Amino acid sequence: MKRMHPFVIAIIASLLLCVAASSAMGAEPVKKKTYKEKLFDDAESYDVTGNALKKEKVVELYPLAARVAPSQDGDSAVVKLRNQMVISYQKNKDDDAKKLAEELKASPKANVNDRATAVKVLSLLLTKKDRNNHKEAIPLLVEALEINGLDNNAHYAQISELAQRYLLNQDYEDAYEMAEKFLQETKVEKIEILKVKGNALFRLNRFSEALIPLEKVHAAIPDDLQATQMLAKAYSDGGQPAKAAELNKTIVQATGNDRAAQVNLAITYLDAKQYEQAFDVIAQLRASNQLVEERDYLTAMNVYSSMKNREKDIVAVMQEGFDKNIIKPTSGRYNTLAEAYYYSDLPNKIPKAIEAWKKAAPIAKDGVIYLNLAIVQCQEGMWAACKESAKSAITKGGINANDAKNQIAKADKGLGQSK
Repeated sequence: MKRMHPFVIAIIASLLLCVAASSAMGAEPVKKKTYKEKLFDDAESYDVTGNALKKEKVVELYPLAARVAPSQDGDSAVVKLRNQMVISYQKNKDDDAKKLAEELKASPKANVNDRATAVKVLSLLLTKKDRNNHKEAIPLLVEALEINGLDNNAHYAQISELAQRYLLNQDYEDAYEMAEKFLQETKVEKIEILKVKGNALFRLNRFSEALIPLEKVHAAIPDDLQATQMLAKAYSDGGQPAKAAELNKTIVQATGNDRAAQVNLAITYLDAKQYEQAFDVIAQLRASNQLVEERDYLTAMNVYSSMKNREKDIVAVMQEGFDKNIIKPTSGRYNTLAEAYYYSDLPNKIPKAIEAWKKAAPIAKDGVIYLNLAIVQCQEGMWAACKESAKSAITKGGINANDAKNQIAKADKGLGQSK
């Protein structure tokens, strides 16, 4: 369940977790209250001596929710205990509040609202010390939901918080399921929950499903760079490269021509077959010496390989990448360099191509490159070298042996004529 998509940008780190008390507790009164006053809107309110205060009318945030909230009336047998817990929490007597919450939770006289409120206090105390302690916060949130004793505002605020904590804890399937539960039950499309849903689906590589929630987030908050990056990648991997390119263009503008964003833009232009635009992006990167990582060089190579008469550019970026030990040597990459040299109009192109093929052939999976090398060597009158390459092609296999034998025969004939 804990999987990371190999995407260039660190998307999770920027997600803002909404765990302020107004979100965690859900209620949003008509008249503005202080932080502490808002904590227990779903419970009775008390003054510092434990006397009940008159409750203000709470706005129902989810009027379309089918869930029927349980009675919020506390059991008279535990009213004093509950009062003491609330007061201790409000007066920042955290140790006392924790002890009283655990006592209330375990009391056989406590009803579901008492127990759910006690667990809520335990959760608040935990995240008060470390708001990013998802590992311990998640079980408490799950427990509170299973008790099912809070009013709808607080109940769905906890589902919202749980969905976001699952996401940050990389529990993507659980994050998706909790976000979907919130959306389905409340019939309210909160942006932060749509973002959790889209983000979780994105990380589960379910790109087509991620598109709808991410599109809604982007439409509501076009400046949300994280959502835009995910949406662009989802478009790209979902077979809509033109839309991906448009979004990546905005990302480049928003990030001040960030190198990684420009490389992503070049890739999406390439996927969309907008080769000239991709070429322009790569040209800008090269002009500002921003080809830094292997991915940058390979993207440039792929752009040039998709265009006509760009062999010189392929040679330039590939040779530079190899010389700087940035591009890892593979037979395919050396072969690309060799072919670029061969079909270019560069001076000494044939010796350079042969040099690259000699590096590619031994590490290739079959004898195809050795055979091609033999053909070029025979064309250049390099008879002994041609013969050896053709023999190596037969040894490696994966070719028509008669093709290699034909090159050997040519080499033998050439060797005979040269004596």
